[in-house]
Parts: sequence; structure tokens; C-alpha cells
Amino acid sequence: MYAGLEGRSLPQRAVGVNVVGGMLSETAEARVERLVLEYAQTMPTQRPLDLRLSLRDDLAIESMSLLSLTVRLGDELNVDVLDLGLELGNLQTVGDLVRTARKLSHLKTQDA
Repeated sequence: MYAGLEGRSLPQRAVGVNVVGGMLSETAEARVERLVLEYAQTMPTQRPLDLRLSLRDDLAIESMSLLSLTVRLGDELNVDVLDLGLELGNLQTVGDLVRTARKLSHLKTQDA
């Protein structure tokens, strides 16, 4: 199969994927990047996305699109972001969105 690797185990984790409880789970960074690239009007060439990129200025994501993106993020994590009353004005960068995804994911695990 792979020359010189017989008997050795290969890494089990792909970039952007975690194994949690035997199930594959997308990392917060990978999930946010996938969603941001769906909504971005300006496509950066660098991958992974720089966490300092401005959602509005660098990626040209408008306010209503940011709301939709955030709701989709919550839906994917089984958390109702509208009930949480998230302040979307605080979401300025890709890094802010990643931190929000981590918080939402943490909320989901607390409720489980």
C-alpha cells in the first residue's frame, strides 16, 4: 500500500475534523471557514482563513448575511442563537466568529 509504512498506523485525523466519542466532528475553525466562504462576497486566497480578517471589510459580508450565517452556525450546532440574544455587532473578525462557534458548541455540550 504505502512503501515503508507496513505495520505503522497512519494519522486518523484529517485537518478540520475531530473524533469525539467515536464520531467525526468538524472543528470550530473548519465550520466557520466553510460557512464564511459561502457568504463572503470577496474571496481570500489564503487557507485557512486569517482569524484577523474583517467579516465586513475584508470579506464583504453584509449585516443580513452575517445574521443568516450566525443562525446557520447555531442550527448546525443545535443551538438557537436568536434565543441567546447574541450581539452581532461584536462579531467583527473571523476570529470573533470562531470564538462564538466554540461558545455555542460548549453550550450544546452543557445542555446534553
